[in-house]
Amino acid sequence: MIDLSATAQSISQSTISNSMQLQLFDNFDQLREQRHQWDRVAGAFPFHRWAWLGNWFEHLGKGCEPAVLVALDNGEWQGIAPFLIDRDSIDNRLRFWGSGKACTDYTSLICRDSNDDAFALAVVDWLTNETASGGRMAEVDLIELEGLTSEREADLMLLEIFAASGFDSHSVELEGCWVADLPATWDEMNKRFSKSMRRKTKKAVQRTSDVACQIESTKHADFETLWTQFVALHQQRRQMLRQAGCFADPEFEMFLKNATQDLVNENRAELVVINFDEKPLASMLMLNDVTTNFMYQSGADCSRMKLEPGYQMALIAIQKSIDNGFQIFDFMRGDEPYKSRWDTRRVPITRTRLIPRKLKARFKHNLWLTGQTIKQYIRPASE
Repeated sequence: MIDLSATAQSISQSTISNSMQLQLFDNFDQLREQRHQWDRVAGAFPFHRWAWLGNWFEHLGKGCEPAVLVALDNGEWQGIAPFLIDRDSIDNRLRFWGSGKACTDYTSLICRDSNDDAFALAVVDWLTNETASGGRMAEVDLIELEGLTSEREADLMLLEIFAASGFDSHSVELEGCWVADLPATWDEMNKRFSKSMRRKTKKAVQRTSDVACQIESTKHADFETLWTQFVALHQQRRQMLRQAGCFADPEFEMFLKNATQDLVNENRAELVVINFDEKPLASMLMLNDVTTNFMYQSGADCSRMKLEPGYQMALIAIQKSIDNGFQIFDFMRGDEPYKSRWDTRRVPITRTRLIPRKLKARFKHNLWLTGQTIKQYIRPASE
């Protein structure tokens, strides 16, 4: 933990170098023109790159206003606070691009590592002044940061700086991400599992080795064909449960399709379809950075569950990750029981509400807290 009094003093003293300045970008087209600068800061992490966040804002950020704070040093971008103002609520909330409807795990400030602390201090300092003094953020009553994790030091630092600056906060834990540390070989990984799990992986290995099993990927096959199969397989279970499913929203599908296509072109994504007896059995969308392979979404033919497509998907994804030299495999957000079977650890993901030092903002927050308390008392009775 950091010394909060020292942090507050640091904020007042400006820890950003003299040549580094903050600039607010509130025009989407202007930001799109600077995507090369954006990606230079984002690096390999797919959920921070313009291909992901730019497509998200274009399709799922409608009605919101860009409020991206950028640290520049001699014209070069050093840090990005990918904020937007969402006025579609009584709160006039400031939140991250990628949050909400389409979950983007590990959202945070985007910064070159050596500048993490300085950038976080500068961003909070700027927000403190702007929300309190009639500046451009004067109408913001709530800052909502979804996707932070307590396992990332920079995220903890950011929240502690907000606290030191006088912001009230309220955090809730969301579903966790499930992460496996990968050894050098599949055999080493398989030895970690229980006997019952090894029986499952043995069957999965046999099935994926069967001549009836064929694996297609965007590294070699047509993107449009694989995308159509992926969407159909993903929607099957939702339709079986009489739910609409995320792809029933055309804007969500356009976001994810465009983001996936762009990331495939950047070698940061791979769409995989497993065929069995010449018919699609399962599919998965994988994203990657330098060290980690992320399973973002998957789907399976619900009429052929006896073939255990879930085990085959995970087996293939983990084996490919090991073969390609990744150190970590991430099943991403969701506390489904099957994820813990793959020798994983749970990474907590949080949503934090930060309340500026304004009477109106704190009054609205207190009303919200009262509503949450009432819901807790009512819910057990209704269940």
